[in-house]
Amino acid sequence: MKKNHTKRPKKENLYKILTSYIAKKNISENLLFGLPPLFRLIEKCATKYFENILECWATYECYKITSKATKTQNNHKVEHFVLSNTCDEDDSYKYEIVSNIENDTRLFHTAFSNVALDLSSANLLINIETFIKQQHWYEMLYCLDVSLSSEHFILYQENNGELPLLLSTALIQRGNNQHKWLTFQPFFQTENWTIELSNENLNTLNNCGMYEDDVNYLAQEKRIKNLDRKMLQSVKNKDLVCEIIRMAISGENKKLNFILFLTLKYLTIELYNIGLKIAYTIVEQPSILGFYHSVNSENCEISPYISVCSQHVEGTKLKTYQGIVLTEVMSKIFKECNFRSYNKRIITMRKLERTGIHG
Repeated sequence: MKKNHTKRPKKENLYKILTSYIAKKNISENLLFGLPPLFRLIEKCATKYFENILECWATYECYKITSKATKTQNNHKVEHFVLSNTCDEDDSYKYEIVSNIENDTRLFHTAFSNVALDLSSANLLINIETFIKQQHWYEMLYCLDVSLSSEHFILYQENNGELPLLLSTALIQRGNNQHKWLTFQPFFQTENWTIELSNENLNTLNNCGMYEDDVNYLAQEKRIKNLDRKMLQSVKNKDLVCEIIRMAISGENKKLNFILFLTLKYLTIELYNIGLKIAYTIVEQPSILGFYHSVNSENCEISPYISVCSQHVEGTKLKTYQGIVLTEVMSKIFKECNFRSYNKRIITMRKLERTGIHG
């Protein structure tokens, strides 16, 4: 435990805490008590060569993944992926839903390493590189095992006889695993969230045919914790419901928007194809939200996307939204949508927001 004679930072996310002046001063001036000297050496090296000790930890986890796999790098063979589907936009892009990635022995390359990795290891590497190292979501370091198992959507690109390049993944958590949902974790149940369940959203819930009776009573609920649970309890068939989290996008910078589009499109279509009609999501990317708002403006009776609540992302101008995608309606829209029309919708919404016409 570190002897601390300085004022503690106020409760914030780990990135804010560890990059604050107070934290840096505490680490540089105060000793670690009750721990071997090696721990102090590790802490000093981490702060010297990395932004903070958790950045060092994340880099070490990436090293563990690739170094463990290096032994088999030259012994792999390219397998034919029987269950894959081909994207209409480019037949080199493939997608599928894998029920248990921990049992999948196929090998992939990633944008972050040329080492051949099995699917679960490749997924973990992409999650660390994107969510933790790029977006500074250090809290995820304490639950890395989530990325190594369970049902995932994957998008990858074939590579002229070489191993396919894994580009994006998303974790699918079904209704019978609600106890694992990120939606119901403490951070997403605090009073910092502003409920945004409008009359239009309530009408959509009433008209979509998947909720019990009349859900207008939800408008009276002021606490997000109660609202989330009551909404889920109102679903007629819990087998129709899932949560989509850890949607990680990787690849060349100039292709990231296209990869995001393909991921959103074919993830939504596949969810509907396997009977998951209600998808809980947590989104902060402005382009995704712009697209959702655009399609909502054209579907009055049933909005494809329902915003439930929002919270400002600390240190940015962004908002994080908890919401629901109705996959039947949204998949029909995506089937008629190409990358150009997708971008056009987003650009139009940005112009409307700048002029104050929307929202």
